[in-house]
Amino acid sequence: MIESPGIWLTIFAFLLVIGPLVFVHEMGHFLTARALGVQVDKFSIGFGREIVGWGDKSGTRWKVGWLPLGGYVQFAGDMNAASQPDPALAKLPPEQREKLFQFRSSNVSNS
Repeated sequence: MIESPGIWLTIFAFLLVIGPLVFVHEMGHFLTARALGVQVDKFSIGFGREIVGWGDKSGTRWKVGWLPLGGYVQFAGDMNAASQPDPALAKLPPEQREKLFQFRSSNVSNS
C-alpha cells in the first residue's frame, strides 16, 4: 500500500507549483500594460493582507499577500482589483487619461 505524503507536503508542493505559474501569468499583464503605456499601481501575488511589499521608481507597489491562491495587477484608475473604473476619471485631462487602462483604445496600433 502506498502511503500518503501528508497534508503539509501536499500544501507545500501546491504552492511550489502555483506560485511561479501565477507570477508568470500576472507578469504578462504587467508587461503588456507597461508596453502600451498604462500605469500599473499594484502587482500582487496572493490575496488579502500584505505580508511583504515594496515600491519601485515608476510608482508600482509590489506585494505578496497571505493567501497564495492567485494574484492581480491593478491598473491606475481602477477602484479595486476587479478593474472597476473610478467614475471620477472622466474629469481628468486627456494627457492623464491616456495612461489609464479604461481610456485605451482596443486598437493596439494606436500606441
